[in-house]
Amino acid sequence: MSCAQVKKGVLLLVGKIKEVRMVLVALALMGVGLLSSLLGYKLFKILLPMVGLVAGAMVGFTGFQGIFGKGAVSTTVAIFVALTVGLLMAILSFVYFEIAVIVLTALIGASILSYLGVALGLDKDGFVVFLLALSGFIIGLMVASSGAMGAGFVMAITSMAGVLFILAGVFLIAGSVTAEQLNNDGIIRTMLSVIDQSFLWLFVWLAGTMITYNAQLRTAVAEYMGDTYAYVPAKTSK
Repeated sequence: MSCAQVKKGVLLLVGKIKEVRMVLVALALMGVGLLSSLLGYKLFKILLPMVGLVAGAMVGFTGFQGIFGKGAVSTTVAIFVALTVGLLMAILSFVYFEIAVIVLTALIGASILSYLGVALGLDKDGFVVFLLALSGFIIGLMVASSGAMGAGFVMAITSMAGVLFILAGVFLIAGSVTAEQLNNDGIIRTMLSVIDQSFLWLFVWLAGTMITYNAQLRTAVAEYMGDTYAYVPAKTSK
């Protein structure tokens, strides 16, 4: 067998591996999309305590260091404070769902602005980062308390994201997007740029979102009605 034949065989093998990898990635995207669009609300309630733990820990650590600096002792105490705040948020998220959504939104706002300050080089003055985190917390609290957040909001967001992931898998198999694009630019950003070029795919995305949203809503209502109005046999007197 000549070197040219070996090289050709290797190239064919590499091409087959890339095709298989692309199909696996596409199937994974579709699977995640189906889970998010049809079971997003349930998964959100399950994962919310974990999000609360991470968000609470991030804000606790950043806020403590912003006030007391970055010394060895303050860093150790900041870790303890972060774990404490994170555990409290995890417990709160598990017990009080609606309140947890509001508080977590505020914490996410605090995290975004605090890390924005760090990215802009403002971390030399910890108090400035703390003020940014406090501002983000207040903004997030105002947004969440306005009534935009809640079960319906969670269902809408998870439905939109889920359908977008499904379309990403379809477009990946069709060759409209590449795995490199999805990896470099992000799935949401890549898909929004593709959908923005065609009214048809925008319609498919919105229609799919409405269908999966209604499916989640029907499931949630059925579970609520079943739990609230469950049949309990009356006790008969002997």
